[in-house]
Amino acid sequence: MKKSNSLYVSSPVNALVKGILREDKTLKEVLKHGDFGLGTFNDLDGEMVLLEGVFYDLHSDGKTNIADINLETPYACVTHFKPETSLVINEELTFDRLKKKIDSLFLSKNLIYAIQVTGKFKSIKARSVPKQDAYRPLVDVAGDQKEFFFEEEEGTLVGFWTPDFMHSVTVPDYHLHFISDDKQRGGHLLEFLSKNVEIKIQPIEQLTLDLPHSIDYLTASLDDDISDDLDKAEH
Repeated sequence: MKKSNSLYVSSPVNALVKGILREDKTLKEVLKHGDFGLGTFNDLDGEMVLLEGVFYDLHSDGKTNIADINLETPYACVTHFKPETSLVINEELTFDRLKKKIDSLFLSKNLIYAIQVTGKFKSIKARSVPKQDAYRPLVDVAGDQKEFFFEEEEGTLVGFWTPDFMHSVTVPDYHLHFISDDKQRGGHLLEFLSKNVEIKIQPIEQLTLDLPHSIDYLTASLDDDISDDLDKAEH
């Protein structure tokens, strides 16, 4: 019998959208739940990539470094990556066209999928945000984002596709971060033009959600529909 796999979410994304940008969950604790994923750091101090068990901090200038394992995160999504399907693409693709290729590999759009895209990219548009003060809604923070462009890069896209009905728990639809092969550049993916890439996907049938116990989280009002604000902040 095939062993089920799980997506671990350290805190529901609606808390982040509401401006709860600090929690006490360390990267070391998150690493117990997976070796692949993404997220952010306390105060939105960089975008996060977890690849092959190593955390990387993708800063607002597009540069990256290995993250201290004792740093804390208000939001991280990780899994143990064991891809079940792969596809090599030897043609130029926009982000929209690549998404259609990946869609065709899905068993069902009622599951979650871990996605890794590795190869050569003609161009990449990405972003990150500078460090913030807590309690500022994510849709407002998005106005501070720094966008940057990379050309003729080799690297990896790391992330997930999640059904829309989970939008209060984690980012719905495609959510991908880019990191270069030399681990020097990266960010939250906005657009790209790929050259030669390999897609690997893993269906995920289980979700593990941690509910924080910080005062900010316990006293927050999280009942509002945050889907519009989340879409504006992420895209």
